[in-house]
Amino acid sequence: MTWLKPATMLLLMAMLSACGHGFEGEYETKAGSSIELMDVFAEVASSHKIVIGPNYIDSEGSRTEFEDIFVRKSGSDRYLIFKNGTEEDIWKIVDQDTLMKGSDLMSLKLVRIK
Repeated sequence: MTWLKPATMLLLMAMLSACGHGFEGEYETKAGSSIELMDVFAEVASSHKIVIGPNYIDSEGSRTEFEDIFVRKSGSDRYLIFKNGTEEDIWKIVDQDTLMKGSDLMSLKLVRIK
């Protein structure tokens, strides 16, 4: 029975290290606005695809690695945080397949496609 405690600790550590942030996948960018005229211009802007991995973002052949990518709750809202040192890039989680940065006036959305 002396092996049970170390085996349990190893299993727990393996489970925790396998946990991701849950937003890994391929996304397409979409710009938008609540103002009709600005929304027309936003729709004309070209969209591109990015890949969010466990600790990186690939965009147009360039990879940016982060110390950590994690979900933070604030009240009833959730945010996906991309952290490097003391710097944080914050995206609001709209739903499990959509991230948003900005406001109603002008926003950028990442919509999961894979």
